[in-house]
Amino acid sequence: MLRYLLSVLIWCLVSPVWAAGEKLLIWQVNTGQAEVVLLGSVHMAYPEIYPLRREIEDAFAAADTLVVEVDISGANTQALQQLMLEKGMLPEGESLHQYLSEQTWADLQTYLRSRALPVELFARLRPGLVVTTLSSMRIAESGMRVEWGIDQHFLNRARGHKTVLELESAQQQIDLLLDFPEPDLLVSQTLVQLDEIDLYLRPIYDAWRAGDAALLARLLLEDERERFPQFQPVYERLFDERNRAMTEKIIAYLSGSGRYFVVVGAGHLVGEEGIIALLAQRGYAARQL
Repeated sequence: MLRYLLSVLIWCLVSPVWAAGEKLLIWQVNTGQAEVVLLGSVHMAYPEIYPLRREIEDAFAAADTLVVEVDISGANTQALQQLMLEKGMLPEGESLHQYLSEQTWADLQTYLRSRALPVELFARLRPGLVVTTLSSMRIAESGMRVEWGIDQHFLNRARGHKTVLELESAQQQIDLLLDFPEPDLLVSQTLVQLDEIDLYLRPIYDAWRAGDAALLARLLLEDERERFPQFQPVYERLFDERNRAMTEKIIAYLSGSGRYFVVVGAGHLVGEEGIIALLAQRGYAARQL
């Protein structure tokens, strides 16, 4: 589960992305009247991933409309942070301690104190916000930033030049990040895996960089579902239900006219329930570039 949460925030580790001759996690669907290009996104990154491959930048330049999961640019950033904090606070009189075993609560306090983080503040947060916050901080320690993510890159490029559409709302994404069953397991596993990020993100990164959609689906989705079957309802909400909803919007674009450049988390594109497979089921063949 932490593997998914981290992938929400980041996908790449180091080095320029998509060297010459490598495949890309980017697909094209063309009906003759409409064209949709779908790019597997990284939401946090090092600056070294730029410049992106020419095929990506050319596809963006040719598009009339940029489509993202949620517009995180400009004034939206502060509003999103405020909404996340409001939704992520526990009701008055409740404490995170109530949702955790004594061992997990003790381990969390040890982790927080080792990084000079205020236990009292985290005790007021919902488990989902605790995990998201600690994951973001751990990633930031390596030098990765949201402002270097691919979403932000194209939102900056589109401002004043292209129409920007959203596949989801900020409210939807925040509710998903904060609503997890098994809070004790979620927090305890996160504390273990935060110290091992490089070990299990490296294979995911390599699969993404190679454009290996099948391997990426196995590492990110299939292995995790087998390892944590109790999180199956969460995966259905985080991936399957969202994929179906996003696919419907993409089909609406394809049913009309125009050229759309869609930037979406790579985990939503791959797998048997991914957007590419769902489009194929509806008769839209996507060609991987």
